[in-house]
Amino acid sequence: MLKSCLPALMLVLAAPATAQTAEQWTDTPVIVSAQLSGPALWRLKKGNSEVIVIGVPPVFPKNLGWKTKRVENALKGAKALITPPAGKAGVGDMLSLMRMKGLPNGQDLKSVLPADLYNRYETTAARAGVSTRAFQHDKPVWAAARLRQDVLGHLALTGDEPVQTIARLARRQDVPVRVAARYRLSPVLKDVNAMDAAAERTCMTRTLDDIDFDIDRAPRTAAAWVAGDMKTVLANYHGSALMDCLDGSGKGSALMEQATDDAVDAITDALATPGKTVAVLPLAPLLRRGGALDRVRAQGIAVTAPNY
Repeated sequence: MLKSCLPALMLVLAAPATAQTAEQWTDTPVIVSAQLSGPALWRLKKGNSEVIVIGVPPVFPKNLGWKTKRVENALKGAKALITPPAGKAGVGDMLSLMRMKGLPNGQDLKSVLPADLYNRYETTAARAGVSTRAFQHDKPVWAAARLRQDVLGHLALTGDEPVQTIARLARRQDVPVRVAARYRLSPVLKDVNAMDAAAERTCMTRTLDDIDFDIDRAPRTAAAWVAGDMKTVLANYHGSALMDCLDGSGKGSALMEQATDDAVDAITDALATPGKTVAVLPLAPLLRRGGALDRVRAQGIAVTAPNY
C-alpha cells in the first residue's frame, strides 16, 4: 500500500504548483535545434567549465523508445551526472501515514464527498480502467493520490523515466551519478494528513484534473520531448496537483523553491571546477520564470545549445 502512496507524494519535487502557461515560462530560448534528433539540451558555460542540462517532464511512458545519441554524446568525458532531488521517508513517517491515511469511524468516500465529486472520481477511474475498491476508506487526498499512481501504472507512465535511462547511460560510460539533494517528506506528510474536509475536496478535484490531463496529454508531451520539440512540450505541460493541494500550507511552495535553489547550487558548484558535468532537472524548476536558468543567467553565465 505504501508503495502506491509515496511515489505520488514524491512527484511534488518534479512539478510546479500549478499548470504553467506560456507567460510563466522563462524567456530563455526553449526550442533547441541539433544535428542529431533527441531531447533538447542546454549548455551553461563559465571559463573552462560547462554544465549540459537536460530538462525532463514529470511523467513519461515506461516503454517509449527514444534516440539517446545526443545524451550519450553529452555524457562523454563528463565528471558527473546530477539527477533530480529525491524524497525520503523514515520508518516513523511510514507508520504515521499508515495510522492517519484512513477515514475515521469506518466511513467511506461516498459518505464524505459531495455526490458530484464522488461521481467524477468514479468516472475518472472507470475511464482509466482502474478500480477504486482499495481506496474507499482512505481520506480523499490519499484516495486521489493513490488513484493517480494506479492510473499512471495502468497507462505505463512513470515518474522514474527518462531519468533512469539517462543514469544507466552514464554508468555505462563510468560517469559517477549523484542526486542533487534529498528531502525529508515528514513535514509534507503531516500537512497532507492535517487537511480539513474543504481542503481535501479541493485537492481531490485538482488531482482528478491532473489525472485527466495525464490521460489525454502525457503521451503527446513525451513524444515531443524525445524530438526536442519544446514548444509542444511546454504547451502540454501540467503541474502537480499535490503541490496545488499544499499551496495554502506553505510546505509545497517552500519545497518547490528549495528544489530550484538546490538545482542552481548544483550547477554553480559544477561550474566552479574545470570540466564537464551533465545535470538532469525537472522542467518546471528549470524553465519557469525565476527558475534555475533565469537565476544562472543573472549570474552572467552563458546559456546556449551544444552542437550534438
